[in-house]
Amino acid sequence: MLGLIRIGAYLLSGFTIWHFFDGSGIDGTSLVQRLALDSAHGMIFGVCAGVSQYTGVDVSLIRFAWALSCLYRGLGIILYILAFIIMPA
Repeated sequence: MLGLIRIGAYLLSGFTIWHFFDGSGIDGTSLVQRLALDSAHGMIFGVCAGVSQYTGVDVSLIRFAWALSCLYRGLGIILYILAFIIMPA
């Protein structure tokens, strides 16, 4: 079970990093939105809502993945706090 959670966390982080760096269009213009907090649609600080808006994935799936990562040695809690500090409002 922990192996599946670990694989899921690796896939989620790899997908997020891929979205950060894959953003140039054909003519060199940027097609990527900025990753920012979405406090209007967020439950606590708007981190999951901001990630959902950035990636286009449903916010419920983002929250579920984040909750699963919290069960793995509390890693999700640390990542959530870091994301809140790093992401612009």
